[in-house]
Amino acid sequence: MKFAYHETGLNNLWLVKDAKQWMVSGLISKDQFTSIASQYPSTLYHPNFIIRILLFVASAIVLGAITGLLLLMVMRVDESALSVLSVIYGLISLAFLDQIFIRSKHHYKSGITEALLYHSILFIAMGFVDTLEYRPALYSILFFILFAFASYRYIDLISTAGALCAFAFLAFYILYQAGGVMQQIIPIVFIILFTSLYFFFKRFRQKKETEAWESCLIVAESVCLLFIYAAGNYFVVRELSIELMNLDLQDGQDIPLAFVFYGLTVLIPVLYLYFGIKRKDIVLIRVSLAVIAFSVFTFKYYFSLGHPEITLTISGLILLVVSVSLLRWLKTPKYGYTRENILNEKWANSNAQAFIVSQTLGATKAPEVHSYGGGASGGGGAGSTF
Repeated sequence: MKFAYHETGLNNLWLVKDAKQWMVSGLISKDQFTSIASQYPSTLYHPNFIIRILLFVASAIVLGAITGLLLLMVMRVDESALSVLSVIYGLISLAFLDQIFIRSKHHYKSGITEALLYHSILFIAMGFVDTLEYRPALYSILFFILFAFASYRYIDLISTAGALCAFAFLAFYILYQAGGVMQQIIPIVFIILFTSLYFFFKRFRQKKETEAWESCLIVAESVCLLFIYAAGNYFVVRELSIELMNLDLQDGQDIPLAFVFYGLTVLIPVLYLYFGIKRKDIVLIRVSLAVIAFSVFTFKYYFSLGHPEITLTISGLILLVVSVSLLRWLKTPKYGYTRENILNEKWANSNAQAFIVSQTLGATKAPEVHSYGGGASGGGGAGSTF
């Protein structure tokens, strides 16, 4: 079983979207873009982001109304039967999405598809959860399976993040329930575990057969980087130790190995930014900006100067200086790229160049180019490198 969408239509859809970027960037003319669009038509319905949001909201309202009517019909059914009906209803909704909206209506990330997908997952999960009583480990396994399936079958970004979060919860719960030393080494285990997963996803994304899932793998990389940082962040470790492990800290006391977590809170964001720039990895750079901000919050939370307006002003000036310095530094080639050639670098391969040349010369048949690039929330293929 592969993804649910028509492969040729999906390929053509993203190829035309990328060609539009080429046109905007001046790599090809408007006539060349028109030629590409006419040669690579797609029957998939994929509206713009605003329309997708509106369709998602409208679909959610309609699904809510349908669900409400069905609940009125089965109100007198006992709880066990209701759980079974919930699973059946979820599976029917999933089949309706797959057969009607995707296979017959050719929808691709239209807003309606996401609403039906999450609606199906919700009711399937609710049905199983009711039969499992209170078993957090089984809950996490259930959600991992459901989200992983949705990520693979429907190339869904939110489901990808959900699957990894469910996996992280399962790992945390097992270590936490083990107690003793296992609770103490949770941060170390998380750093090792998600570092390994990060490099696995990164290597897996380089394979040609995973092009369609590139955006999901990028999300997976990002989530792994966030978990690595969270496992070493002083604020996260301290607060979870107090809340979940009953650590009683008196005035002036600190958590065990506090200096290690102070160091990791600073070091991890710096390493993300350094290797992101050095390796031209936009995923590392974007995550580094987020975790740098949280690192500032962490130290501000425990070591306040008492003048937030001064702190904000100084922080803004530092970020401004760093941003301007990076822009000036990248104006000339550094490590083979500059601030201007993001799009060129993405398409700096022989297939893409041959494709553009073929359109420029007016050829009737272009070389095969696999392109699942581009995308937005819930969509597929956001670019990952400069």
